[in-house]
Amino acid sequence: MDTLPPPSPALPAEMLASEHAETPATNVEALGSRLIGTIDAVIAGKHHVVEIAVATLLAGGNLLIEDIPGVGKTLLAQVMARSVGGTFNRIQGTSDLLPGDVTGSMIPSQDGFAMRFRPGPVFANIVVFDEMNRATPRTQSALLELAEEATVTVDGVTHHLPTPFMLIATQNPIDVAGTYGLGEGALDRFAAVITPGRANAESELEVLTGRRGRQMLDAVEPVATLEELVDARRLVSQVHVSDAIAAYVVDLLGATRTHPQIRLGASTRGGVSLIALARARAALGGRSYVIPDDITTTAVPVLAHRVAGSNATVANGRELVVECLAAVTPPTI
Repeated sequence: MDTLPPPSPALPAEMLASEHAETPATNVEALGSRLIGTIDAVIAGKHHVVEIAVATLLAGGNLLIEDIPGVGKTLLAQVMARSVGGTFNRIQGTSDLLPGDVTGSMIPSQDGFAMRFRPGPVFANIVVFDEMNRATPRTQSALLELAEEATVTVDGVTHHLPTPFMLIATQNPIDVAGTYGLGEGALDRFAAVITPGRANAESELEVLTGRRGRQMLDAVEPVATLEELVDARRLVSQVHVSDAIAAYVVDLLGATRTHPQIRLGASTRGGVSLIALARARAALGGRSYVIPDDITTTAVPVLAHRVAGSNATVANGRELVVECLAAVTPPTI
């Protein structure tokens, strides 16, 4: 069972006094700035969701992008993947996609007397599973192990995915024809869910005139190496979380479990993801410690898909998490 990470040791007073001092978080801030700038140059008018997406990448989590067709879900996922050096594969969700088509399968060797493992498309550093909820629940369930453990088990043999690894999935709303809703177990494996939304008039004009959008995808070059990403994730994991911040997260989780309109509250895994993304947001801001605003800013994308209300949709979950945030007093730091 997942447990919340232990609070960090108390910070020295001099570290708190100098937020902009040269710290490991400064290196993450520079890397994050390059990633966000590269994605913003292609994706018009979505800066906030881009920040959450990059925070999820730096936190070591998986990302689900949910929205109606035509708002740039796939483009956002592809730009993220291309901005990081390393291997990249894309999987198209369809109703006839089999688990082995995703994870890999055993095939006869060339001599015909033995079987060998042929890796599936998930064996890459960044994997984009487009329209994941068009795949059947059986195929979706094959992602549980790889999303949680970064491993794939076939015929009793466990195979490790490349390091670093990130799964970016897109899905259409559940009321779109030909889709299968993701189960609660699958949803819980995603650290965050973002909804890009429609572009405003100014951003839409930039897309239509070719200044932003898919026309620029081929020009995207990696701005971060795999080594830099691994190091950034290590530094993010070292960002300080005080006892007060950890207790605040526990109270938020409790609020989701006692809310009268929430059937299933956020899991402990949700709390782990919330602290991880808060750490990443702090590092992106050049800080080596988490403040309450890091929690409140990341709470909705981290928790909304984990709470099931009477009208169990991500949009409904966002409203419920906002109510829980209003009911819990943040600590004074």
